[in-house]
Amino acid sequence: MEGNVFPDQEQLLGFLKKLKEVFDVCDEDADGYIRVEHFVDLGLQFGQGDRDEKLTKYLDPNSHGRINFKDFCYGVFNGEARLGPPIIMCTRPYPDCSVEQGECCDMDSTNESGVGSDTSDGGRSNEKEEGLGGLFNNSGQLIGSASASVFSGEEQFEDYGEGEDVDYTPSSPCPDDDARTNGFSDLGSSLPSSAGQTPLKMCHLYNSDVLDVYCSQCYKKVNLLNDLEARLNNLRANSQLFQHNHSAFSSSQGSTEDLFRDSIDSCDVDITEKVSYLEKKVTELENDSLANGDLKCKLKQGNTQLVHRVHELEEQLKDQESRADQTLEEETHRHRETYCKMERDKNTDIELLSNRVQQLEEENGEMKLNVCKLKSQTEKLDQEKQRMTDRLEDTSLRLKDEMDLYRKMMDKLWQNRHEFQKEREAMQELIEDLRRELEHLQLFKLGSEAGQGAGLSEYNAKTREIEMEHEVKRLKQENFKLRDQNDDLNSQILSLSLYEAKNLFACHTKAQSLAAEIDNASRDELVDALKEQECVNLRLRQYMDKIILAILDHNPSILEIKSNS
Repeated sequence: MEGNVFPDQEQLLGFLKKLKEVFDVCDEDADGYIRVEHFVDLGLQFGQGDRDEKLTKYLDPNSHGRINFKDFCYGVFNGEARLGPPIIMCTRPYPDCSVEQGECCDMDSTNESGVGSDTSDGGRSNEKEEGLGGLFNNSGQLIGSASASVFSGEEQFEDYGEGEDVDYTPSSPCPDDDARTNGFSDLGSSLPSSAGQTPLKMCHLYNSDVLDVYCSQCYKKVNLLNDLEARLNNLRANSQLFQHNHSAFSSSQGSTEDLFRDSIDSCDVDITEKVSYLEKKVTELENDSLANGDLKCKLKQGNTQLVHRVHELEEQLKDQESRADQTLEEETHRHRETYCKMERDKNTDIELLSNRVQQLEEENGEMKLNVCKLKSQTEKLDQEKQRMTDRLEDTSLRLKDEMDLYRKMMDKLWQNRHEFQKEREAMQELIEDLRRELEHLQLFKLGSEAGQGAGLSEYNAKTREIEMEHEVKRLKQENFKLRDQNDDLNSQILSLSLYEAKNLFACHTKAQSLAAEIDNASRDELVDALKEQECVNLRLRQYMDKIILAILDHNPSILEIKSNS
């Protein structure tokens, strides 16, 4: 029965691996269970609703709400036998793959362990999309994310390996079986040991070179079907190995034996149909090989055209380089000439500037000498200015003294005038007294004529009268003289006052502007101003001397100093 249902043990192990991959993809929480609601949603998204509902009844007959891997396998074997055609697995024989007694996976313990997957959500989403597309297809057939299966009579190939892309033809030799089985050597058993380790092993399986299945439309690897005839010859030889692995698998998990028995009953493979199908695939691959040949010819022609184009571009590049070299030489020559011209201009400018600098240095030396001379002259002028300032101060002091003397003289003159007025009044009184006395004497003379001694009295009266007349004349003359002197003194005082006022006003104005004139005047101007001031002082001194002499000639008593006592 084993030989009729499953020709080799490797086909069954490969199918269980694919089921495990699909189960892991549908296991959203990585806890060993598939939620029925999530499974129905995936069915609505990728499959047909009626068939998915029937398949759900087989997967969860007791309506627990979640499906473990054991129920998932039973449901797939029983449900697919009733819902669709038998599954045709397109896998390779792996004669070196053996299942050890201690490495067999306990499916129930794996599903109930509840160990979470360490992979990221992004990686799991990619695996889900790849696996679910094969699980929920229009024909109701199951497929792994890295395996090939029948989709409505047409087989599609996908590869997740990272090996080199090599084109094969159906006539190419079959690769070594040992080399093809290296990708599964690290698995150690048909199923992973736990749910947490499943995504890691599946990622390694996706990246291995064992699944060298490529889409024929993209001219990639199709070496999976190249060794079909060799695999058919090895089916009978591998039956004993299948029995050994099946017995080991049954000893570690009793329920799995029932699972295999039910699976064998529901998956009776028709070898004749498989061979015819493989012949069709070989024909398709031959057509693909011819298409690849045509493509290679086209690529060779395109390559030849590109080579010619490259040669043309190389020649153009050489021409451009030669022209660029010639242009570079011309530009270099032109720049060299320009540089020489600029150097000559620069040297000429440097010479002119050097001469100008030398001339400026000479002028600077002359300016320094002139500055020294001007400093010495300035010092001399400062000294002379200081002397002139001292002399001016002395002159100012002398003028002040003269003004004090003038005020004293004016006071003395006023006193003399007052005394003269008093003397005049006294003289008038004296004249009046003498006149009254004369009248009295005349009356007395008239009265005494009648008495004896009238002659002597008359003589005395006449004598007295003559003396009084002489005295009056003398006093009148003195009065006239004093009046003339008073008029002369008044005229002199008036003229002196006017002249002195003018001089004082001029001196005051000059004294105010003297400091400004000294600061702004030159040496010659200062000398002229000093000489002019000396002349003014000399005239003022001469005038004061004349006034004093006039006073001494006419009334020296004015200059007398009287004591208050």
